[in-house]
Amino acid sequence: MNITLKNTSKAMSTVESSGFVPYTIRGKINRETMLMQRYVVLILIFFSGFLYGEDLRQIDLQSAKELALRQNPQYQSAEADFLRAKWGKTNAFSAFLPNLSLSGNIIYMDPARKVVSGGQELSLNQDMRSFALNLNQPIFLGGRLYQAYKIADLGYSMADFALQNMKQELIMDLEQKYYAALQMQDILEIASREYEQASSNLQLAELKQTSGLISRADYLRFEANLVNKEIALSQAETAYNIALRDLANFLGSSEILAPVAMQFDESELLPYSELDRGGIKSFTAKVHVMAEDQNYSLQILDGQVEIADRSHKMAKASFMPSLNLVGSRQYEENGIDRYDFQATNQIMLNLSVPLLPQIGSYASTKQAYYEAQRARFLAQSANDGVRLGIDAAITELISNARRVRSAQLSLQITTDLYDQLQERFRLNLISTLELMDAELMLSSARLAHTRAYYDFYAARLKLLSLLGTDDVAVLLSLLDPDGEEM
Repeated sequence: MNITLKNTSKAMSTVESSGFVPYTIRGKINRETMLMQRYVVLILIFFSGFLYGEDLRQIDLQSAKELALRQNPQYQSAEADFLRAKWGKTNAFSAFLPNLSLSGNIIYMDPARKVVSGGQELSLNQDMRSFALNLNQPIFLGGRLYQAYKIADLGYSMADFALQNMKQELIMDLEQKYYAALQMQDILEIASREYEQASSNLQLAELKQTSGLISRADYLRFEANLVNKEIALSQAETAYNIALRDLANFLGSSEILAPVAMQFDESELLPYSELDRGGIKSFTAKVHVMAEDQNYSLQILDGQVEIADRSHKMAKASFMPSLNLVGSRQYEENGIDRYDFQATNQIMLNLSVPLLPQIGSYASTKQAYYEAQRARFLAQSANDGVRLGIDAAITELISNARRVRSAQLSLQITTDLYDQLQERFRLNLISTLELMDAELMLSSARLAHTRAYYDFYAARLKLLSLLGTDDVAVLLSLLDPDGEEM
């Protein structure tokens, strides 16, 4: 990064007085302003380290998952919806059971009713009591009860899938933020290492400049490089603190929690980076088969299609007759003796056949039919989208695995090259610009290697989410060439 500052006449006069005129000038730097910038940056880094010191409590990934599930309101809402659907299924089943009710009446008549019995006129009690047990058992309702129960059962299953899907999405979002914090932590470590490296090079350049081995302009380049590294270190510190705050907010924690550092394991990506065309084709086929059984989005879409079909069948049942069994046992006073009840029994089969009008039932049936068609087409479109997403996730996973290996090889070569050029600079065999170019290449290689690894983790996480799991061993089992097709 080049820095151009105002009031550079003093710096240029110093360069000219040294008797050395460089063939290129990357920045015109005022020394006093540069030193002031360095002090400001160091103060910012000091206070940032004070606010987010190394005494942060660390949290591992598994503990973070448990904390997120316990405190996330969206997951708790999905859990409540699951319990609601569970009791809705029980309620739908209760419609098959007989309905038994107890009813009672107290009647007061004024004037009292009179009856003739045995040639005599008798006056009945003004108040009379009665109660009854009533039983109602549906026998045939055209399949409406059965379809309603199956719809409730599908709603329960879909609520379960939605809960698991919400859990999976929550874990995926958490892992993304967790890995983002780890990535910023690694970038901060790289920036700190490069700052120390630039500081060491500046000390060496100061010795060379004092000995007259390099010009004043070359020395100023080293100072400018150190300022750039200070700025990069400050930016990395800020990005890391923001990532930590974002993670804490997602976990619902008022305390800033730091992720546990992880070591890159090359064995995690070797099985993916070494896949040939045949292996990729076999792996892709197994992933698609597994996704059809375990992808929560596909299962929810299938449930929505089946609910629409059953709603259509329920609408057609409105043309069917209904048959109910009704029974009752009544206890009534005779009107003369209070609390002397006489029992009567009644059993009745109630048959109802719909006749007119039928236009409303016909319209409801057609509406349900087209709703089922709509659900089927939407599910097909979404199914194609999920399949395309799986293919893209597999391609991205394999590509990132190979990119990690390339970045790792590039970092190793660039590190060796920089070490050699740094030694050659000590021996005055190369110029300052050649060393700085090598330093820039090394910095780019370090960042590319770190980003490639975390891009690989993100791609693997995305594919696991499409498979409805967070178990890495599942993908490894699908890579086994001797494994059976799932």
